[in-house]
Amino acid sequence: MKKKIISVYFLLLGITFCFAEKNHGKDDEKSSHYESSFTSIAQKDCHTLESDNLGSIQECESFAGMKVTVIEGDIRQSITLTRDNKKYELSFWNTISYGFSSLGLDLEWRYIRNQFDNPLGMIVRLEVNEDDENLDDVTSYLVVSKITEKEICVVGKVSPQKNQEKVARGMVENSKDMQCLSSLKLNLK
Repeated sequence: MKKKIISVYFLLLGITFCFAEKNHGKDDEKSSHYESSFTSIAQKDCHTLESDNLGSIQECESFAGMKVTVIEGDIRQSITLTRDNKKYELSFWNTISYGFSSLGLDLEWRYIRNQFDNPLGMIVRLEVNEDDENLDDVTSYLVVSKITEKEICVVGKVSPQKNQEKVARGMVENSKDMQCLSSLKLNLK
């Protein structure tokens, strides 16, 4: 009888431990001062404005009053955000890499908890081929853009790593005083 009680006790303890581990990340997000919303930039969810053999321009779901336009040309993709009729071209081919590129399927908008109408920044995945001789060699960056009253621009890229999303979110949360990468000089081979 004593062995059965001890076995049940350890079984319940194990279940409790597993449940706590499974929800650990969610509790961290809930206690965080920041949160995220996601919008789709998948081709099926966007409206094509222009298209030809060289590329396309698609309008995707807006967020917090900002229009999202996905631009593709010369096998490279980027995003333009429009707020109050002013366009902010993020120009990933100038700020991140000249290599062939493709965007992920979602944008992550980061903001202070319950202030979704005032995002601090945006994160998007950008798959980049940086080896002209091996088109299958792709690096998956997270591109971080800041959003302030005066400017919207790319402030960094997060290379693949164990906590890539966490690093990118932290960058957004501290991006207000970060310099825009629009004047970045890319190293050409």
